[in-house]
Amino acid sequence: MEDLRFRKQTDDLGRVIALELGGPLILANAQQLKTELIGVINLLSHQIKITVAEPEEIDLSCIQLIKAFFNRLDEAKIMYQVEWSLDEEQRLLLEHVGLSDELFLNNKYV
Repeated sequence: MEDLRFRKQTDDLGRVIALELGGPLILANAQQLKTELIGVINLLSHQIKITVAEPEEIDLSCIQLIKAFFNRLDEAKIMYQVEWSLDEEQRLLLEHVGLSDELFLNNKYV
């Protein structure tokens, strides 16, 4: 199985302006994802683009971590845009757990 993919892009001042998540976004990688997300919190620019790029798999544990990260961005008043590249089964999972509106429609990037 492929490892979690967590890439960050920074501006000239070293602030993170973009994140890309991918690979298996599953319980086995949840602790690593949590560590990565916490590690960038204090390095974020005032605007950030987040891309979830073709995850091999995605489960509720990682969805909850991503949602918690969005909540933290909201609290810090950091604007963000989210791009999802999910297959139909993954989209249905988000709909069935009631997160599709929050995760797909609430882009706060200006």
